[in-house]
Amino acid sequence: MNTHIATTTNTIMFPKACTLCLSRKNVQLFAGVLVCDQCQENIRLTNPSIFPANDETEQKAQD
Repeated sequence: MNTHIATTTNTIMFPKACTLCLSRKNVQLFAGVLVCDQCQENIRLTNPSIFPANDETEQKAQD
């Protein structure tokens, strides 16, 4: 019988939480930060120029 007790310190939670709001729904890596779709939309509304810059950065990383 296993007597090891699982705790949050030794358990990996998937999917990982959004860095900004801790939501676990639709989390994606964006500009090096894990963000959910709602936070990504908020970023899009407040900083529209960041999305083309992120696309350019990702393209250079793939090359």
